[in-house]
Amino acid sequence: MQVQNGYLGTYFSAQSAGIYRFQFDSDTGIITEPELYYTAPDSKYLSLSHGLLASPLIKEGRAGVCLIDTTGERPLLAGELFEETKSACYVIQDDTFIYTANYHEGSILIYRKEAHAISLSKRIETGYQAGCHQILFHGHIMMVPCLLRDQILLFDMDRDFAPAGSITFPQGTGPRHGVFDQAHRRFFLVSELSNELFLYEAGTGPQFTLRSVQKILPEGRVWSPAAASAAVRLSPDERFLYLSTRFADLITVYQLDGFQAVKIQQTESGGSHPRDFILTGDGRFLLAANRYEGGLASFRINPGTGMITGLCSRIAAPEAVAVVLDGPHTL
Repeated sequence: MQVQNGYLGTYFSAQSAGIYRFQFDSDTGIITEPELYYTAPDSKYLSLSHGLLASPLIKEGRAGVCLIDTTGERPLLAGELFEETKSACYVIQDDTFIYTANYHEGSILIYRKEAHAISLSKRIETGYQAGCHQILFHGHIMMVPCLLRDQILLFDMDRDFAPAGSITFPQGTGPRHGVFDQAHRRFFLVSELSNELFLYEAGTGPQFTLRSVQKILPEGRVWSPAAASAAVRLSPDERFLYLSTRFADLITVYQLDGFQAVKIQQTESGGSHPRDFILTGDGRFLLAANRYEGGLASFRINPGTGMITGLCSRIAAPEAVAVVLDGPHTL
């Protein structure tokens, strides 16, 4: 049996205390009941790299980031630092740094990973309530979608993160999350407020050419509260694109052909308020974190057509926001 350890990040509430661990059977798509793995209240987003799990958290009224070594039987704290007033909504790491995007502060914090410690390397301010929601890297350019500014801000990492321009959207768009293909020729961006998919041709450096824009949801359909698109993922073979939309509680699937994206499916997310979701490395399963109802749901995908073909498993996971998987191992 091939299984993978999975980790769930959660909003803090009376029902959730931090990061939860579960097991995922990569043959059947079955998920085990999650157990509290590490107490990190408000662990809204997770980044797992080489056995190190990075997460935002709040502790005793202070907000910051923690780094946990997951390679042993039990979690081992590799570092914790509190330099933020609110917990970040996004975290990503490389071999040297942890980067957080703070939606409420409008700041990007860059933490250095050291032996059994974390130190603050740099703070970048984008403006109060800019709505920083993600961090992406394109060559030497760091990209920060700012939902409330209707911009993606660009920074030149070769020049100590100096401003390098922006990608600007119509007012009320709310750019939220994006993803590149492996060659970094195509950039896909989903907006939260206008529920649109933007497709760009990416050049070298900060050059982006808009190739298409299309509505994610059916025309004339109204949801209350208003539908709000969230995450975007590209299939491993780069033939399909998947989006989640909260309140509409949908997963949308697009078939890709160069710079063309054709909507081929919209299906239920397995619960209420889908936030993050991931695809397995073989493209056969999708795991969706539903915050309010439904918990964590796994779906089978037909890799040939890209379409979601059925629910495999669903487990209770209150306030689930983010989900990551480690590499498979045999039981």
